[in-house]
Amino acid sequence: MLHKGFIRILEIIMFSFIIFGLMMPTFFYYSNENDWVEVNSLMICNDLLNSLEKSNVFDDVLITDPLTDGTNLSEEHRLDIELLYNLTSRAFPVAFDFGYEIKNVPKYNISIGCNCTPTQISWLNKNILTPSYPTAVFNIEQVNLGNIPSGKDLFIIFGVNDLSVYQSNITEKLREGKGFVLIRDFSAAPDAFTKEIFGLDYSNVGSAVLDLKFTNLSDSKIAGIAKRFENKLIRINTSAGIGTLYLKDLNYEVNATQTKVNISNCLPLDISEGETCSISGVGNITLYHIDPVVTDWTGAAEEWIDIKISGISNPRDYTFRDNFPRDLAKNNHTVLSNGNYAAVSKRTLSEYSLSYGNEPRTFWIYDYDQNKEDLNLLLKTGIIWASGEHYFISERSIPDKKNRCTYFSSGLRGNNEPYLINLYFWSY
Repeated sequence: MLHKGFIRILEIIMFSFIIFGLMMPTFFYYSNENDWVEVNSLMICNDLLNSLEKSNVFDDVLITDPLTDGTNLSEEHRLDIELLYNLTSRAFPVAFDFGYEIKNVPKYNISIGCNCTPTQISWLNKNILTPSYPTAVFNIEQVNLGNIPSGKDLFIIFGVNDLSVYQSNITEKLREGKGFVLIRDFSAAPDAFTKEIFGLDYSNVGSAVLDLKFTNLSDSKIAGIAKRFENKLIRINTSAGIGTLYLKDLNYEVNATQTKVNISNCLPLDISEGETCSISGVGNITLYHIDPVVTDWTGAAEEWIDIKISGISNPRDYTFRDNFPRDLAKNNHTVLSNGNYAAVSKRTLSEYSLSYGNEPRTFWIYDYDQNKEDLNLLLKTGIIWASGEHYFISERSIPDKKNRCTYFSSGLRGNNEPYLINLYFWSY
């Protein structure tokens, strides 16, 4: 887009001045040349990260979305990465290489293996695996736990009764830092391996229609999932401009045009992109994006809108409602619950990790009513979290012998999800 291209030109001009200032110390004498090169490189590294953050380059590079980048997201993402390379290479001396490590930010493209049926994959693609920036693309294929392929970020498992049969294969992937998501109820106690990796304790009380809440929002691990839930997007299909939003126990009619959306019982009635309406006793609905491609909202084409869902008084304190089986007891790994019974659990399995920062993540959710958009959004949140939210941006393999500087941020574009960037650099 022309506007964004102009911004890139301004960023490069600005960084030319910054880099000149960073390189000024090289004109002065220092008694130990090797020490000075290292000190000077660390100064460049830290100043560069601060400058990139202050000029919102990371917001631009780590999130490629249609509101700022148009409809050709893959090309814009490529240009964003190219911009980061160009700005960084201009900062360091010629004889240096570099690479970025990103932690707590999801990848642009997440690759998934699913131990499930083609029908379940179709349901996931339509209802769960839609863009939720920074992740714009989900690639999913059917896999067999008896022969788990490489190259995936995580694996989704529907209803396998005994995972201990595949323990060696699953353990191998866990040691590679790969995540696992399990969707199932339990009519009997889980096998020891399932119990261990997903953090589950059997109870089997019996089902009932109940409210489900995040267990303890003062716990940073649970609040982290609630924050992500608040910021993730769920897509509502609106054929001929009409759709349905199913929250808790009720359906709400959705009427959409190219510029406005009206959701029954959600006040104010007509909202535009970026605006919020509230359903009393349910939650806030924020309209993020309206399908920009379709121009005939009265025809038979399948249009869509992307929305966010949050609590009313506290955005993270959203209450779900469903026919809940109460198969498992609440414990330290429980994220969502009713009373003493767990509905969702998560674990970070550092004991399986072969390297620092590569801890695999697991997420379990009961076999909920898959028509409910709020619970679909929670599953989507868990899938993205279990992908690891950890990747590298580097043209070359990062060697063992290297230097680094680190930048911590409170979140991208005000989402309050803290992330970390390591900038590694080395001479050659």
